[in-house]
Amino acid sequence: MTPQTLRDSEDAAVIDVGSNSVRLVVYRIDGRAMTPVLNEKVMAGLGRDLSRTGALSKEGADVALRALKRFATLLKAQGVTSVFPVATAAVREAKDGGAFAQRIRDELGLDLRILDGAEEAKLSALGVSAGAPDAKGVVGDLGGASLELVEIGPSGPGRGETFPLGPLALAEDEGFDYDRVTAAVERTLRGARVLPKRGGDFYAVGGAWRALGRIDIVLSNHPIGVLHHHEMRRNEVLKVADVVRKQSRRSLERLEEAAAKRAETLPYAAVVLERVMMLGGFDRVVLSAFGLREGVLLERMSREALGVHPLIAAAEALAGRWTRARAFGPALEHWMAPMFEKQAPVFAPAREKVLRGAAARLADVGGPLHPDQRVEIMFDLILRAPLAAISHPERAFLAAAIHHRYTKAQPRHAEAYVRLLNEEQQAAAAALGAALRFGAHLCGRSETLLADFQIAAVDGKLSLRVKKRSAHLVTETAARRLEAVAAALGLTAETKIT
Repeated sequence: MTPQTLRDSEDAAVIDVGSNSVRLVVYRIDGRAMTPVLNEKVMAGLGRDLSRTGALSKEGADVALRALKRFATLLKAQGVTSVFPVATAAVREAKDGGAFAQRIRDELGLDLRILDGAEEAKLSALGVSAGAPDAKGVVGDLGGASLELVEIGPSGPGRGETFPLGPLALAEDEGFDYDRVTAAVERTLRGARVLPKRGGDFYAVGGAWRALGRIDIVLSNHPIGVLHHHEMRRNEVLKVADVVRKQSRRSLERLEEAAAKRAETLPYAAVVLERVMMLGGFDRVVLSAFGLREGVLLERMSREALGVHPLIAAAEALAGRWTRARAFGPALEHWMAPMFEKQAPVFAPAREKVLRGAAARLADVGGPLHPDQRVEIMFDLILRAPLAAISHPERAFLAAAIHHRYTKAQPRHAEAYVRLLNEEQQAAAAALGAALRFGAHLCGRSETLLADFQIAAVDGKLSLRVKKRSAHLVTETAARRLEAVAAALGLTAETKIT
């Protein structure tokens, strides 16, 4: 059966019935962009008895059913009709999993799709590619009962495997024992085909691993608290794992409150991540806030939506809630491109082009804000916005560029700007912001008027060519801002009427 194709603009919901939790996420779909607008989780513990009885927890099933009834009521009230319920390891492996799915269908009208291990791994990897289209390495999705591993590269997900290594599967009545758990994990992963000494990046998906990431952010005093694309080197993973093993629940709560809610399962999750890192020879872990649920949506998107870079799509979606005309951003991106053709890149050239495209689409987002607070608000907004396919240094760069869209002054009290960007990247962000400021002012944010101007960097000059009918638009302010862009690019400014 062909999967339902999502419309380019609608609300869609994914219900994820996992081994430990039952979650509803409603997304605002805007082309390829998918922004969570409602996120609810209930810790049902469906799989807590699975290793002992082979069946779902009766109490957990009752809790899950009550949660699903609430979810169904909320979706009906909100008019959300694109609803995709999926179940993972606990329901898949339990001897009464099929009966549980039938009960949900009979009582709530929800047709639960029970994913096999290969499907779960593929959808998790698809979700990672939604948030990191250049991902290359191995994706690991740690749920309550299982670990899915799948190769990922430029062509998308590759071969995948599933292992019974979730915290609920590893836990025993006598409690956590590091040596026992480590031996069990190593024994189980010994035959993994996708791991042996691959090196490179490991993309970590799942709530327990995100909790470890939150602890690392606290321990390292990282300047951006966004989990998506937070990176940890091998020594940092080992440090976090050691901290988790040695801290009490109360100590973890003082360190990171959200992580403390997973105090019982975190030691198991830490051992699995530690062993995967060592057996795979990975250089770093990249946390992904995108996973199975986003993969469920990505496989249903149109070819046209998938043709847009996810960072561009996310910027357009964010800008679309604030700006009057969505056509101006792409027009500004195309118009200012010649300014930067001969500039030395401060990121990979392909990444710089995408970042300029995102900046152009965000150039007018601050328009409705009060001018006294606009600069600070915009810097913080872009730094923490739900953007896909962007690293933390790139977030700082994009935030700085939008900051400089409104002011020449450097960001104040902005640790991310100082710690994550070198001097060349800071200067490039200032130049991009000056270009956005000049282009937006010159035409009053009208793509129609912008077409009357051409700009090029030639022979050490930033040359603006103006059609005669629009010469009156080149005010003293416009001329001054042209000179500012030229100076930022190491050029001199000139204007010609044609």
